[in-house]
Amino acid sequence: MPDGWNAAPGTGDVALTSTGPDRMSVRVTIARTDLGPGGAFLRYATDLGTANPGAKVTVTAAQFCGYSSQLLSGTNGGAGANEFADRITHIWTNTEAYLVAVHLEGPGKAPGFEAAKSTVMQQFAVIIP
Repeated sequence: MPDGWNAAPGTGDVALTSTGPDRMSVRVTIARTDLGPGGAFLRYATDLGTANPGAKVTVTAAQFCGYSSQLLSGTNGGAGANEFADRITHIWTNTEAYLVAVHLEGPGKAPGFEAAKSTVMQQFAVIIP
């Protein structure tokens, strides 16, 4: 997490929430999925678009320790639009598959957003429950 951010454990699929300055926030989810990487990523992007009508999203492939991963970034449109960035990774085990998502959001042009994005979109360690 970026320096000075507060983190708290989540419940259910939400593993962690964190708040930072200027109304920026991070949410980490670990959700079981029956989909392969492409299907899980498509569903996540579709759900993101449904929750944020008018969102403009850029998607970039990003390998992650041999797992399929993507970086999403964009704005949810309109005046005073929020910026967001997501790192989604499809992690398989011998018995199940999971979609891990790190979602950063903050007011458009918030000071420190790019620095926070650089920190939270890096590779990360995951402990699958």
